[in-house]
Amino acid sequence: MTKLAAVILAAGAASRFGSCKSLAPINDQPLIAFPLNALSEVDVDTYIYTGRWHDAIQQKCLEDNWNTSIVFAPCWEKGIGDVIAFATAQLENDYDAILFMLADQPAVSGDSIALLLKVFDEHVCDAVCCQYRDTVGVPAIAGKTMFAELKRLHGDSGAKHLLNDGMHLVHIVDINQCYIDIDTQEDLENYTHYLNNMSSLW
Repeated sequence: MTKLAAVILAAGAASRFGSCKSLAPINDQPLIAFPLNALSEVDVDTYIYTGRWHDAIQQKCLEDNWNTSIVFAPCWEKGIGDVIAFATAQLENDYDAILFMLADQPAVSGDSIALLLKVFDEHVCDAVCCQYRDTVGVPAIAGKTMFAELKRLHGDSGAKHLLNDGMHLVHIVDINQCYIDIDTQEDLENYTHYLNNMSSLW
């Protein structure tokens, strides 16, 4: 069984949102609680990598007794690539693979995470990622064979190019709900409206 670390990336300034997006409420839960709840359904060690809003997220973690470790990424202003590189360097010696998630994908479920892990465990590959709409991306699991390249990431670009470069064996899983992310206050309002009025129709 793969020894897996789950990393929730929550280091950005959320400039388009205008405040601490990770703690923005959806009904009675902060946005970041949704990926945490999904991860609680699988047996993984969970880390939240923070930056601009570290103090607020850490305080909320203590108040609500989240089962996770909060790690400040001092390189957060350089971009998500640097944060991924920093997290990988910290975790590579203790884990066989790292699952990367975003704090602003509230529709990702525990079943989706379990499926990604099952595919990774049952196939020889460098990575497993999600496909939604016309792209691939996170949540994604990267194995040790990708750690060296992850540690070289820099700037605002993440690891998507590594999933697409044809140099790695990547299994792609179709999980449509991953396309839902929260970038603006309007996105948050629309998703909350969906949960309260539309999800019961599915």
